[in-house]
Amino acid sequence: MSFADHIQSGLLRTAGVVIRRFPIRRVQKMAASVGRFAYRRLRIRRDVALANLKLCFPEKGDTELEEILEGAYVNIATVLFEFLYFPKFTRENLKKIVEFKEESRRLVEDALKKGRGLLMMSGHFSNWELIALTIGAYFPGQMQIIVHPFHNKAVDKVAEGYRSHLGNSTVPMANSIRAALTQLRSNAIVALLADQSAARESASSTFFGVEVPTFQGPASFALKTGAEMQAGFLIRREDGTYLVDLRKIDYDDLEDDSEESVRELTQRHVAILEDFIRRHPSDWLWFHKRFKHVDVFHDMLDKVRHG
Repeated sequence: MSFADHIQSGLLRTAGVVIRRFPIRRVQKMAASVGRFAYRRLRIRRDVALANLKLCFPEKGDTELEEILEGAYVNIATVLFEFLYFPKFTRENLKKIVEFKEESRRLVEDALKKGRGLLMMSGHFSNWELIALTIGAYFPGQMQIIVHPFHNKAVDKVAEGYRSHLGNSTVPMANSIRAALTQLRSNAIVALLADQSAARESASSTFFGVEVPTFQGPASFALKTGAEMQAGFLIRREDGTYLVDLRKIDYDDLEDDSEESVRELTQRHVAILEDFIRRHPSDWLWFHKRFKHVDVFHDMLDKVRHG
């Protein structure tokens, strides 16, 4: 690791120490202020986010899109600030921030009673790190998170410690296939984010009316192992608390693991993500080039950049 890597890691640790001196609600307000500042002054990846928004919501006017975009900056700042707060969370005080209703917990319990494991699908929506921490707190030692490691290994070590704080384990995406199958065969939970851009040659799913390459691995895992598949997201409330919202993704009608079945199951979890985004548009990570392999996105990006 380079000296710069250690400096970045040190700054991250220091920021965490400072942030954890404040109550969580104060931290959330600080994050909102930083997010609004980033929207007005820094404007990082603004063109990408706005092109995504215009592509997905052609019916919305510029004023409404800008409001969503500002909210997206606030959301990503909130995710970061709350992530730095993780070491201060316990299984008890986490319950004051995140409501995990009994009927939602029962969905997880019922899935594990079947003995084939559980694939927990999510996306870069609301605080995706916090929902993993929450479910892991209620089911300690049973959740493995598939992650994309940070290029900075020192920063990645800090992030791994935060993610595993209440009992979760992590595995890099590069080693995920064997690890995920082992985890499911041991009747545990595999959690992953499935909304990033897949390779151009990947099979496509319909997302906001656009055919876009999509990772097929999760659906293939489920069909091969018989593991239950659920979609899980956090709904952020106005008072800064959250609600865990889980949805079972039924595939009993898909009788094999053929390419057709894999595509159909993939489309089902993509459709659930789209539904959550449509209902809470500021909570998704619009700064990612989800449509980078689609010509219409690049056309829209050119229009945004050149007025």
